[in-house]
Amino acid sequence: MKYYRVIKENFLWDINAILEEKKSLGSHGGYKPVDEVFIKHEEQNDEYISSLIVENDSEYFERVYKVNLATRIVYDIKDRVKELLEKDYKN
Repeated sequence: MKYYRVIKENFLWDINAILEEKKSLGSHGGYKPVDEVFIKHEEQNDEYISSLIVENDSEYFERVYKVNLATRIVYDIKDRVKELLEKDYKN
Protein backbone atom coordinates (compact mmCIF):
# COMPACT_ATOMS: atom_id res chain seq x y z
CA MET A 1 0.00 0.00 0.00
CA LYS A 2 1.42 3.41 -0.99
CA TYR A 3 0.67 6.79 0.59
CA TYR A 4 1.22 10.36 -0.57
CA ARG A 5 0.80 13.75 1.13
CA VAL A 6 -0.75 16.71 -0.67
CA ILE A 7 1.91 19.44 -0.59
CA LYS A 8 0.39 22.03 -2.95
CA GLU A 9 -3.13 23.44 -3.09
CA ASN A 10 -5.49 21.63 -5.47
CA PHE A 11 -9.22 21.62 -6.18
CA LEU A 12 -10.02 18.33 -4.35
CA TRP A 13 -8.09 18.20 -1.08
CA ASP A 14 -6.44 20.47 1.45
CA ILE A 15 -2.68 20.59 1.92
CA ASN A 16 -1.43 17.85 4.30
CA ALA A 17 -4.14 15.38 3.28
CA ILE A 18 -2.76 11.86 3.28
CA LEU A 19 -3.78 9.91 0.19
CA GLU A 20 -4.04 6.13 0.15
CA GLU A 21 -3.61 3.95 -2.92
CA LYS A 22 -6.77 2.15 -4.06
CA LYS A 23 -6.09 -0.43 -6.77
CA SER A 24 -9.82 -0.68 -7.55
CA LEU A 25 -10.09 2.91 -8.82
CA GLY A 26 -9.87 3.44 -12.57
CA SER A 27 -7.83 1.35 -14.97
CA HIS A 28 -4.50 2.09 -13.23
CA GLY A 29 -5.71 2.55 -9.66
CA GLY A 30 -5.99 5.85 -7.85
CA TYR A 31 -5.62 7.75 -4.62
CA LYS A 32 -8.19 9.00 -2.12
CA PRO A 33 -7.66 10.65 1.29
CA VAL A 34 -7.55 8.43 4.36
CA ASP A 35 -9.54 11.07 6.30
CA GLU A 36 -12.56 12.79 4.78
CA VAL A 37 -11.97 16.01 6.79
CA PHE A 38 -9.41 17.05 4.14
CA ILE A 39 -11.96 16.87 1.29
CA LYS A 40 -12.74 20.43 0.19
CA HIS A 41 -16.37 19.78 -0.76
CA GLU A 42 -18.46 16.99 0.76
CA GLU A 43 -20.10 16.21 -2.59
CA GLN A 44 -16.63 15.28 -3.93
CA ASN A 45 -16.28 12.34 -1.54
CA ASP A 46 -16.07 9.84 -4.42
CA GLU A 47 -13.46 11.79 -6.40
CA TYR A 48 -9.91 10.48 -6.80
CA ILE A 49 -6.76 11.16 -8.81
CA SER A 50 -5.18 8.36 -10.83
CA SER A 51 -2.04 6.64 -9.60
CA LEU A 52 -0.13 7.71 -12.72
CA ILE A 53 -0.67 11.39 -11.89
CA VAL A 54 -0.05 11.24 -8.13
CA GLU A 55 3.07 9.09 -8.37
CA ASN A 56 4.61 11.27 -11.08
CA ASP A 57 3.80 14.79 -9.87
CA SER A 58 6.24 15.76 -7.12
CA GLU A 59 5.07 19.38 -7.30
CA TYR A 60 1.73 18.43 -5.71
CA PHE A 61 2.37 15.13 -3.90
CA GLU A 62 5.17 13.62 -1.82
CA ARG A 63 5.57 9.97 -0.90
CA VAL A 64 5.05 9.22 2.79
CA TYR A 65 5.04 6.02 4.82
CA LYS A 66 2.58 4.79 7.40
CA VAL A 67 3.95 4.19 10.90
CA ASN A 68 1.73 3.17 13.81
CA LEU A 69 3.23 4.68 16.95
CA ALA A 70 0.22 4.58 19.28
CA THR A 71 -3.46 3.81 19.24
CA ARG A 72 -5.96 6.51 20.04
CA ILE A 73 -9.45 7.40 18.96
CA VAL A 74 -10.67 10.99 18.98
CA TYR A 75 -14.08 12.34 18.04
CA ASP A 76 -14.37 16.10 17.66
CA ILE A 77 -15.55 18.79 15.25
CA LYS A 78 -14.06 18.78 11.75
CA ASP A 79 -11.67 21.73 12.25
CA ARG A 80 -10.26 20.32 15.50
CA VAL A 81 -9.84 16.83 14.04
CA LYS A 82 -8.07 18.33 11.05
CA GLU A 83 -5.64 20.15 13.38
CA LEU A 84 -4.90 16.95 15.30
CA LEU A 85 -4.34 14.95 12.14
CA GLU A 86 -2.08 17.60 10.63
CA LYS A 87 0.14 17.47 13.74
CA ASP A 88 0.42 13.68 13.42
CA TYR A 89 1.08 13.85 9.67
CA LYS A 90 3.87 16.43 10.06
CA ASN A 91 5.82 14.45 12.68
